[in-house]
Amino acid sequence: MKFIFTILIFATSLPLLAADKANAAALDRWVGGKWPLEGKMLDTDYSKALTVTGVSTCGWSPDHVFLICDQSLLENGKPSRELSVYAYDPEKETFHFYGMSPTGGRPHSTDLSINPDGTHWVYSSRNDIGGKTVQFRTINEFRNADYIEWWSEYSTDGGNHWVKMGGGSEKREK
Repeated sequence: MKFIFTILIFATSLPLLAADKANAAALDRWVGGKWPLEGKMLDTDYSKALTVTGVSTCGWSPDHVFLICDQSLLENGKPSRELSVYAYDPEKETFHFYGMSPTGGRPHSTDLSINPDGTHWVYSSRNDIGGKTVQFRTINEFRNADYIEWWSEYSTDGGNHWVKMGGGSEKREK
């Protein structure tokens, strides 16, 4: 009887262990409908003041490996386009983010961490600028299944203090 009880406890604990980290299902949050966005960037040492509006449309690649988001933006009234690609590596249990533009600039990537319930996403990178290391992060906070607040920040002191560069929101239209 002790053996069966031990097996039962172990089997019912597996879903709890699996919930410690987000998995590819977290990317489903973006799928379906269009995501109109609006935001403002601030004039800082690493950003210029501007207003941004636009819409993102996301869907899975045919084999459900990559999440692809097509973004049509207006930055201070000037049109621009972005393509974002998300992937999940199940072996390393890590997310990857890649972005590119049709203007021919070099594609970029950032680290991406997502909390276990998929509501808090942090895109982070660091660059050497003017002889010092600058950390950047953008945080997406899913307030519910159809509404996101986002903000971007930088730090020049190893992440001890963060300076806001801008922020905004996206609300899904189904």
